[in-house]
Amino acid sequence: MNGVYGLMQQWQLLPSSKFLLRNSKHLHGKYLSRRGCVYPIACFCKSLQTNAYEVVKGSYLPTTQTAQNLKSKGEVSIENENVGAFQKLPMVMPSVDILYSSLRKAKKIAPTKGITNVAKRERNKGAKQLDALMKELAAPLRDYVDNFPKKKYLHPYERSLVELTLGDGNYEEVLMKVDTLRKKVISVGKEHASLCAKSLSKREAEERLNQGKEKLEEIFHHEGKAIDELLDIAKTLRAMPVVDLKTPTLCLVGAPNVGKSSLVRILSTGKPEICNYPFTTRGILMGHIALNYQRFQVTDTPGLLRRHDENRNNLEKLTLAVLSHLPTAILYVHDLSGECGMSASDQYSIYKEIKERFNDHLWLDVISKSDLLQESPVVFVSEDTTVDDDEMVQYRKEGPDGAIHVSVKSERGLNELKRSVHKLLVAQIDRIKNETSVTCPENLT
Repeated sequence: MNGVYGLMQQWQLLPSSKFLLRNSKHLHGKYLSRRGCVYPIACFCKSLQTNAYEVVKGSYLPTTQTAQNLKSKGEVSIENENVGAFQKLPMVMPSVDILYSSLRKAKKIAPTKGITNVAKRERNKGAKQLDALMKELAAPLRDYVDNFPKKKYLHPYERSLVELTLGDGNYEEVLMKVDTLRKKVISVGKEHASLCAKSLSKREAEERLNQGKEKLEEIFHHEGKAIDELLDIAKTLRAMPVVDLKTPTLCLVGAPNVGKSSLVRILSTGKPEICNYPFTTRGILMGHIALNYQRFQVTDTPGLLRRHDENRNNLEKLTLAVLSHLPTAILYVHDLSGECGMSASDQYSIYKEIKERFNDHLWLDVISKSDLLQESPVVFVSEDTTVDDDEMVQYRKEGPDGAIHVSVKSERGLNELKRSVHKLLVAQIDRIKNETSVTCPENLT
């Protein structure tokens, strides 16, 4: 009470409080009078505005925490999750298992003790069993709908994986079907439980119990395939490689069949399939490098063809998604031997496009299969050599300036490549640290 009295004394010293006390009809000194009763005033502040500001280029800007507090109350702000959301997906049971498990559990429900009337006891048991069956069927469906992440809140990289792997809109459609099934099970279960509870005889209660069970089984058999589709989606998403955004990542890029997978095997723990035909890599494959007690990531990506983005297949779009949404250093692989099946001019066009689009990435060029290179460059019949400029001629002979020539078979240039890759990834560490310090200024001292 002494604390409240002390607060009241301080509150009275404020000009605004004196004005309120002086002008209110119901306020007298430190007390509030109403209907002949006198109550001490206790003034509590629901929220105090204590905004912190920092000086940036001569202007006052709210700090990150304050800026979040200044958002309107009606606005819901949910940050994109970090990568790894697919590994947190709930385990999905097959629809048949959910149904038969629920039927067994519901059948064990006994009527309430103490009911002597046979008809009352039977309708009580029937209503309780139908209610239990409804809840057992609906509970896992609610868990799936609540715990599968909303696509718009996923990290952009994982959002791209969902769209390109499952098809645009399929993920949300399946979740909506599961939620629709849940709502229908609850509606039908409550309806038949209510009818069973209103039965006038034991026979009628048993009939309505059986009718309710058959109806719920029919619905689950007919629409339960949405649960099995969700099960397949969960398996597919869990198999996606997990990328640590704080670990430097090397991304191998190039045309199909230029030798990216072979270099991944040399540089990292990744073991991608290696065959002498295009598009061997059917998805994003991850490996790891350990150099000087430091751990790095290596990503093998599907090959890129010379065409516009709207004509690219989903495999090519996966490669572009990695480059667009993940902090990667690029190891661009060229094959000038003609073994990959793509002309040097087409590779050069793809290279220039990717280099221009992702010029903010750290970059290293590699010429693979150097043991197959001839003194005279390979020229495809489809190529028009009459319009080649000096840069194209130079590229066909030696590749880009500063490119490392390697051969997996003869092991030429592999040690140089490993040293250059290590330097590149160390530089990527510094870049990640700098970007983190800029986005999170509170980490600075």
